[in-house]
Amino acid sequence: MSEHTEEPDKCDWQLEGQPLQEQTQELVYGVSCHSFRWFDHLFGDEKDFPEEEVNGLWLLGLEYRQYDGFDYRGRFRVRAPLPNLDNRWDVIVGRENEEEYVSDTAPSEQVLYNPGLSREEDNEWLLGLGQRRRSQRQGLDYSVGVRLGTPLSLYGKVQWYYNRQYTPKTDLRFRQTLFWRTDEGLGTTSRANLVHQWDAQNVLRWEAVATVSEETEGMKWYAAQTWYHQLQGKNAISLQAFARGETDEEVGLRDYGLNLMWRQPFTRDWMFLSMGPNITWPRTFRYEERELSLGFSMWIEMEFGDYDY
Repeated sequence: MSEHTEEPDKCDWQLEGQPLQEQTQELVYGVSCHSFRWFDHLFGDEKDFPEEEVNGLWLLGLEYRQYDGFDYRGRFRVRAPLPNLDNRWDVIVGRENEEEYVSDTAPSEQVLYNPGLSREEDNEWLLGLGQRRRSQRQGLDYSVGVRLGTPLSLYGKVQWYYNRQYTPKTDLRFRQTLFWRTDEGLGTTSRANLVHQWDAQNVLRWEAVATVSEETEGMKWYAAQTWYHQLQGKNAISLQAFARGETDEEVGLRDYGLNLMWRQPFTRDWMFLSMGPNITWPRTFRYEERELSLGFSMWIEMEFGDYDY
């Protein structure tokens, strides 16, 4: 007579005997998995929760520039499906810069570094529901949510995606975002990325972002060109030239410069260390002289689950 053994819970973390890196990843994944599964069961138990689809990113780093001083950078984002609500909806929880996330002006993911449209960092805990597109090439995404701060702030956004591959090595990605926040009003953002793979080791990427809202004086904009070079293994470097500003402001061109970054796996293939210097020429007020500002950035990223966004 065989003894029945209960299958282990996929959301439970296994810490005993594990190195610190695996313990950290297991704990973050396990807490996220249990939380989202509990939330999904509020809508019923007709469908099993797919624990393997829970995934996310944790980032922690520090940046220094002569002009701004030290700037702590932290980000945490988790995404999971809600099969008992609708297979097309995901629940999203994260600690993000609310303005950048809602307006779609945050630095691009899965690139070595991007100073983005705005350098202000004001992270808040966000809880939202987002709908998955049926097609990966084009279509609409919807998401609504709330800032879990004091006071609470609601947001909603609709995004239209358009992706086109012109050649096997060149593709365009464009999205238009219409967003609303209770404390900032309506706005819209246009974002385009053109990527060309020069060869197996080299990729060129052009990016442009523009946004207008009831909060902005004119149009906030950002443009950059980045060269990525693959080194041995998963090591890589990038060199980026960028500029950003806002029309109808006292100083229209706020900042421009160069960023050189080196990225490599850090003890594990799902952890990465990025670091490198930058030189910029910032100016905020008309009375300021535009002078060279030296800087340096360093941060660690940890992925968990099948991180795919």
